[in-house]
Amino acid sequence: MRRINFYPVLRCADGQVRICLLAKRQWRAMFAWLGEPEEFADPAYDTIPARFAAADRLHPLIEELFAGRTRDELVAEGAARGIPIGGVLRPSEVLTNDHFAASGTLVDVEIAPGVEARIPSGYVKFDRQRAGFRHGAQSLDEAADFWSGTNDLHESIPDAGVAGPHPFTGLRVLDLGVVVFGAELGRQFADHGADVIKVENRDFPDGLRQSKRGASLAASVAWGHRNRRSLGVNLRTDEGREVFRQLAAEADVVLANFKPGTLDSMGIGYDELRKINPRIIVSDGSAFGSTGPWNNRLGYGPLVRAACGVSALWRYSDADTGLSDGSTVYPDHIGGQVAAVAVLAALIARLSHGRGAEIEVAQADAALVALGGQLVRESLAPGSVSAVGNTDPFAAPAGVYPCAGDDEWCVVAVRDDQDWRNLTHLIGRDDLAGDPRFDGVAKRIENRDEADKVLTEWLSERTPTEAMTALQEAGVPAGAMVRLPELLTDPHLSAREAYTQLEHPLLPAPLPTAVRVARFTSIADAPLRPAPLPGADTHEIAVELLGLDEAGYSRLVADGVLQPLEESAR
Repeated sequence: MRRINFYPVLRCADGQVRICLLAKRQWRAMFAWLGEPEEFADPAYDTIPARFAAADRLHPLIEELFAGRTRDELVAEGAARGIPIGGVLRPSEVLTNDHFAASGTLVDVEIAPGVEARIPSGYVKFDRQRAGFRHGAQSLDEAADFWSGTNDLHESIPDAGVAGPHPFTGLRVLDLGVVVFGAELGRQFADHGADVIKVENRDFPDGLRQSKRGASLAASVAWGHRNRRSLGVNLRTDEGREVFRQLAAEADVVLANFKPGTLDSMGIGYDELRKINPRIIVSDGSAFGSTGPWNNRLGYGPLVRAACGVSALWRYSDADTGLSDGSTVYPDHIGGQVAAVAVLAALIARLSHGRGAEIEVAQADAALVALGGQLVRESLAPGSVSAVGNTDPFAAPAGVYPCAGDDEWCVVAVRDDQDWRNLTHLIGRDDLAGDPRFDGVAKRIENRDEADKVLTEWLSERTPTEAMTALQEAGVPAGAMVRLPELLTDPHLSAREAYTQLEHPLLPAPLPTAVRVARFTSIADAPLRPAPLPGADTHEIAVELLGLDEAGYSRLVADGVLQPLEESAR
């Protein structure tokens, strides 16, 4: 079976780079850089499925082109040509990177008396101020003094209105978000009752609508865009921007994740929108943030992973070129959820002071905060952080182990001496509980191979589920590896009614979908309205929110300002 790698990592003169060829224009630029090879001249290669099918021939050709150039040279050339390229950095390189220092993402602080380290400083900026590191952890005495001198923290917040089954009912969101980050962010509000209007331009379609496998509707669109409405409008026209401003005057939130400065260049950035609506909250996401040398760098989640050290760590320790994150979607979802929490915080604050806010979330910041522990360790002990595969460097036996069957695995973590005693008793090897080779965590780590052998011999005769059940009952943390289809029949998830079926007219069959992220006593599960086709609700929105009559609507359509759903897409 072909190993899926939509975002290949290729060797170059001083390491590795990753490329993301998604849009047609990006591929055409790469094709020109390659010298327009006849082998790939067919217009079919303008599509992602065709390029993916030809990856075995295409990627070596690109790697040959890259071989004599450095990472920085390739990134710069890619930017000049409009091709997203990013260097694959190790954690040590991340810590000394000029961009992360200049942007304030990484800061040098005293984390303990006399101990200074470089750490990630927060996920988000509010009104251009980073919500990050302010001071170190307080001692118990300092904390007691602080709380004893604090007045009532529960400010009086005006009643937000009559509570309904969905907390964001009555909230209007203009959603300019694209690809996974945008879909995840907007869905948090659409699923909980907000009127989320996805603003689209058919000439520059959302990359999420471009299926990698050529389907008429990508499953990611069905999942990510559910419960929205879609407005087709050309924001590159004066009248299109005026339409947007008219909607923003009555909206609560604007969501976007374009290259920094894009909203301002179109005259619909926060500074302009707050003039017509002081209560507006604008969340603007990007790959690397609006400040620092990389602020205008082309960025997708895979390039962010590469630049933040995630890709370099997401591999086996002996596989320098075999990075394991090629088909992973990260940190897009996390970044979208961080932005959603930030918007919610701004909405709550607005109840008190009535003002909107400007929010900035960089995906790189989200990735670096998640790697905080590793980065601090590398800062304090240079060279100490490297790829370890599935091995836990702080415990043994601890990792992912083969079980009976073909490609069947179980995760086991022996955390301490009690876990070790429980394990040895379970497998009938009480004699090993007092074995000096395994006396304490440090000894088991030192003799990891022998400790692993004790466990793997026992696992080799059991299925993952059998092993997990026995280990859990014995008090040893363990989890059977399951494949995606198995989640739908998992007894625990089924008992929690974690999944349901999402239907869409363009899908050949119902799509399994998660019902909720948490159970609430007073909040209903999300509705499951199908994701709209591009521009499907343009007429409805034009009449309902813009107050257009049929003549005015028809004129804007004829002028290419409004873009209703094309008949061919129905």
